[in-house]
Amino acid sequence: MYLDQAILRLNNINWSLVGTVSNIEDADVGYEFMRRLASFFKETQLAPKPPGLANVANLLGDSEGEMEIAALCNSDVIQFLSEDNSIQRMMQYYLQLARYADKNPDVHRYISIYDPLITLLERGGVFSITLRELVIKNGGTYPLNGWYERFFDKAPLDGLNKKGQ
Repeated sequence: MYLDQAILRLNNINWSLVGTVSNIEDADVGYEFMRRLASFFKETQLAPKPPGLANVANLLGDSEGEMEIAALCNSDVIQFLSEDNSIQRMMQYYLQLARYADKNPDVHRYISIYDPLITLLERGGVFSITLRELVIKNGGTYPLNGWYERFFDKAPLDGLNKKGQ
């Protein structure tokens, strides 16, 4: 159920528009992704990992490994992600967590960690994530040095939460 919803969501993104649209709200998705990830680490009391390497499903105990996007998604998704490793990695983490939630329903609430990044892609925005920074094109840069300490106690952004994201 969760995996099917995640696959459908990725397949419904207009990948030809990703990276071509900039919205003033795009900066919010970076903040909210970092906040949700920090909240996850705080709640689970796991040692924080850099956001680009924080595979939530693995951290929760999933041993099946990353998802093969090419076997699940349409050609537009596959083509776009083959050209962007950081987005591809985050979408693999998202799909892997959705698969893990199908088998362990108590972890489904953590899927929302990735929602701000997916929302950005749905809006036509784009991001990149390295070990040093999260960059939201035309929306801001989030240095990752000390990211957890800066975000674990931040309040949620109302705009993204009201949209169910």
